[in-house]
Amino acid sequence: MEPFVFTEFLNRKHNMKSIGYILYALAFIQFGCGNGEKNANKLDTATSGTITVAADESLRPIVEAEIEVFESIYPDAHLNVVYTNEYDAMQLLVNDSARIAITSRELLPEEKAVLDKATITPRYAPFCKDAIAIIMNKASNDTVLTMEQVKAVMDGSYQTWQDINKKNTNSPIQVVFDSPKSGAIRHLTDSVLKGATLAKHCFAVNDNKAVIDYVEKNKNSIGLIGVSWISDRDDSTSNSFVNRVRVVNLVPANPETAEARTMKPYQAYIALKQYPLWRSVQITLREPRTGLGTGFASFVASDTGQRIVLKSGLVPATAPIRIIELK
Repeated sequence: MEPFVFTEFLNRKHNMKSIGYILYALAFIQFGCGNGEKNANKLDTATSGTITVAADESLRPIVEAEIEVFESIYPDAHLNVVYTNEYDAMQLLVNDSARIAITSRELLPEEKAVLDKATITPRYAPFCKDAIAIIMNKASNDTVLTMEQVKAVMDGSYQTWQDINKKNTNSPIQVVFDSPKSGAIRHLTDSVLKGATLAKHCFAVNDNKAVIDYVEKNKNSIGLIGVSWISDRDDSTSNSFVNRVRVVNLVPANPETAEARTMKPYQAYIALKQYPLWRSVQITLREPRTGLGTGFASFVASDTGQRIVLKSGLVPATAPIRIIELK
């Protein structure tokens, strides 16, 4: 049977009322000087003002969900989000065009050096555990891939569908993703390809929605998307996406048992770090004081913010969890 995730929010100190008290208190605490972003007209607080947020586009559904609730609780808070690839999101932060960045990595040494030169100490706040989902066309007969096969497809060792399964046609494989500078490609290059170059049949199609559209229309394609685009079973848009494609089961590179266990990017497997392409998401802040970026990061890490993560089909970063297998 499939394991289910049940989250226990222990020590419930962060109910809605206490969150408000904490954030309003933060609004009056100063940890330095400076306005943060370029062209800021006035100082924002933890619960009010306007800032720019840079976010990896693969995380858009969960980021939108968090901001929608945050702004409904604090109507004087306005977060203008730039959804882009992971690299450019960090560049917006480093160049003072965004107050915070939401990505699946920390600053690179050269990025941190720019902030060091400006005497800004970056801070990190946990967001959630996420994953990269591999999708195929509905007509595909291959619903399971080993991580060895994923690597072979990505590095070009496998060129056709027959390379994956001798029963398949000899049609060429196409692999599509959102951007050459995306977090998904960086993660796969680092963890699967170990720095090797992507094959020529791997190419970008702009964003995650475009990846889903392409895979739906092209039966010989494989797509890479952020799992939050298809993980929220209560969201009609998420359901419409997942109904248009097949989500691939992955077999870990080193299965714990002789009988390899196949895994989709479900919460339980992400929580246990068993799904091979799981990743941590965090907020990087460049605020020299406690402003709206800090207020939003505090909200995301709170009981309410982490419940939004759980409801979206992802794994909370700050809440203990229990995994229960239903017999």
